[in-house]
Amino acid sequence: MPTDEEKTKILEAQMSSPDLPLGSAEQFLLTLCSISELSARLSLWAFKLDYESIESVRHHRVPLTFPTFNGNVWL
Repeated sequence: MPTDEEKTKILEAQMSSPDLPLGSAEQFLLTLCSISELSARLSLWAFKLDYESIESVRHHRVPLTFPTFNGNVWL
């Protein structure tokens, strides 16, 4: 995730030398900056990718039970 400082520096460099093209890394950072709610989108994407494994683990957990006494027998 590009910081505001990185974005500002790239834009300043671009304005000071408009005839000099940006490098691929700088272009990539500016593209990332143009995506609204990028952090939330990436978090959601990571969750969706991991959801199946989370559910698999959740359904295969061994329940913790403690013995109870019904009056005559321990269950």
